[in-house]
Amino acid sequence: MLQKTPITTDEDSEFSISDLLTQILARKWIVVTTTILGLLAGLFVGQLPPDTYRAGALVNIEQRGPTSALPDVISGRGLVSDPSTRIEAESHIIRSRFVLAPVVRSLNLDWKLEPDRFPVIGHVAERRAWPAIPNAIAPRYTRHGDRARLDLLEVDEPLISRRARVLVTGEGQFEAWLPDGPRVSGRVGEIVTLAPGFRFRFATLDVPKGRSFTVWRARMASAIGELRGGLQIRERRPPINSGIVDFHFRSVDRDLARRAANAVVLSYQEQNLNRRSAEIDRSLEFIETNLAEVRQNTARATERLNAFRQQRQTVELTTTSQELLRRIVGIESELEELAFREEQISRRLTPNHPDYRLLLDQRARLEARLEEMREEATALPPIEQELLQLTQAVERSVEIERQLIARGEQLSIVRASTVSNIHMLEEAESAGLTGPNRTQPILVGLLLGLSVGVGGILGINFLRRGIDDSRVIEELGLPLFATINRVPGLRAGGDNTELYKLARSAPGDIVVESLRGLRTGLQFSLATAPRKSLMISSPAPSIGKSFVSLNLAIVAAQAGSQVLLIDADMRKGKLRRQFDLSRDHPGLSELLSGSAGIERVLVSDKDTPGLDFIAAGKYPPNPADLLTSKAFDALMTEAAESYDLVLIDTPPVLAVTDPAIIGQKVGMSLLVVKHLETTRAEVLSSMKLLDNSGVSLSGAILNQFDAKASRYGHYGHKYGYYGGYKYGYD
Repeated sequence: MLQKTPITTDEDSEFSISDLLTQILARKWIVVTTTILGLLAGLFVGQLPPDTYRAGALVNIEQRGPTSALPDVISGRGLVSDPSTRIEAESHIIRSRFVLAPVVRSLNLDWKLEPDRFPVIGHVAERRAWPAIPNAIAPRYTRHGDRARLDLLEVDEPLISRRARVLVTGEGQFEAWLPDGPRVSGRVGEIVTLAPGFRFRFATLDVPKGRSFTVWRARMASAIGELRGGLQIRERRPPINSGIVDFHFRSVDRDLARRAANAVVLSYQEQNLNRRSAEIDRSLEFIETNLAEVRQNTARATERLNAFRQQRQTVELTTTSQELLRRIVGIESELEELAFREEQISRRLTPNHPDYRLLLDQRARLEARLEEMREEATALPPIEQELLQLTQAVERSVEIERQLIARGEQLSIVRASTVSNIHMLEEAESAGLTGPNRTQPILVGLLLGLSVGVGGILGINFLRRGIDDSRVIEELGLPLFATINRVPGLRAGGDNTELYKLARSAPGDIVVESLRGLRTGLQFSLATAPRKSLMISSPAPSIGKSFVSLNLAIVAAQAGSQVLLIDADMRKGKLRRQFDLSRDHPGLSELLSGSAGIERVLVSDKDTPGLDFIAAGKYPPNPADLLTSKAFDALMTEAAESYDLVLIDTPPVLAVTDPAIIGQKVGMSLLVVKHLETTRAEVLSSMKLLDNSGVSLSGAILNQFDAKASRYGHYGHKYGYYGGYKYGYD
């Protein structure tokens, strides 16, 4: 026979979307089930988190410097530019302990009253009235409608974070205790002291008997952290640096969200105003400290001037000296003003700042001019020079005193009219439901369930190493002669059940119809073969080759052919049981060894006319030697002349060499492949082993095909006979 080559196409070697869809459709109910389970799981998970609420207040933060309330002469705005307020920088101030600690204290956010909740579904039971859970079931856990509130909690520093337990014993009554402490009874409205430095009072306790709570006071840092975590600050844009800022607060408590949003804004306003007032107070303190010293300097300078005039009897300066004095005093006044401005801006700017450097440059120029005028004064007569210096000291002190008094009066006015540059435009009036997103877990669960279903099907199919589809057999270069469906219960009953002779016990079964199709196909193939003999083998044991051989022989004989069935498995052959023959009945081994003649070996089936059978006989020590004998050649020649079809059931190809010997002496050889169990490697090894012995397989039979277990189901089975149909007789 001609050597067959494997058949491959581009379509088979490439990734096929239709192939994947076929696999998924074959197990569509698995995908549907996992998708529904994922959807239900997502629905369940989406209901677990508590509702969250968000309240928002609208605030205007004026973009002006911290000294905007001061006059120009005091703040130095004529010299120092006023930088715009950056919301990013202000947000750090708002989130600081400086602003949030007063909010925690005013709202008692460090007070903790936590009810015991059901594991996993605690927030669901607390949030929803349906489905109602009877109070008799785990009465300690809170449910929808329970209300409890504290109006007093005093905990000293050593007991902070110590948790007290509260158990409701009746209407408005409870017992409370600290770990390792005594139980104390109490009622609503009464102060309960559990230990020195730990006492509390319930304002409301509208819960059934058996409910359990935990009471403690959190540390300030922890309470501030929780407050900071729920706070959101965002500037509205455009325009850039609009100064319009949204203060949002998110919480599981609707009322707390509203109160906290407003409280944070009010605390920020108050702290901002305090900072601005403190700046003015520091300036007033500076003026008052220096004013007393200046007045003392003025008095001493006046005394020295009067003493000099009395001693020298000099009253007035000349016109030239007066003009020089006026200019010197003017420059000194400017220098004093610059010194005051420097003291103000040094609190906000570093010496390297451009505005600070500009002030230093201006002071240096004035000092240079002052030095020039002093040099000019040295040209005056000595007495007039001394009079000029004394007069200059008096006028300078008087001018400084006048300036300080004027600045103090201005600051006092500003202090009384100081307002914050933080203005609440809209306060938080209510909190809206903002989360959680209960739809997202449903979508995630649906997609996850779909992915698990599809991935599971593809993964299981990928891990299956057995041949699953007739296309795989044809890719290996073997024509598929038939696909024989699975016979339920055949493996459990073994070869002693009536199912083993299915062609006789159930002639209308779909499996028998497949065998009839195989018989028809073999008639045409054997017509061109050199011998009318057929070897049926398999790669490994328990594939079903003996079942196929027996039933194919029966359907061929039922069609009127003279059929000889030979059990050539002289190592484990058991076909004799189907013909009610004992273990001692002579068979092929005795015939080939010459210990029995053909008349003793040949058995005619009484139930199927035209079917003769030769059993394996007693197991010989040298089956391969018997098959290579001339006696076996003579048997095959004589049988081919006397019968229309000779079927030879052989041992597995990969187990022994018997099939390689028998295959050389028959007209055709078929390999039985079991669905999902026989692997590609086993088929290739069988083909290679037989090919090395000069035996070319004519084709294959896919046995025990189970559409339910197949990765393609009924969708992908396109080849073979009656593979995807169920059709019978009424």
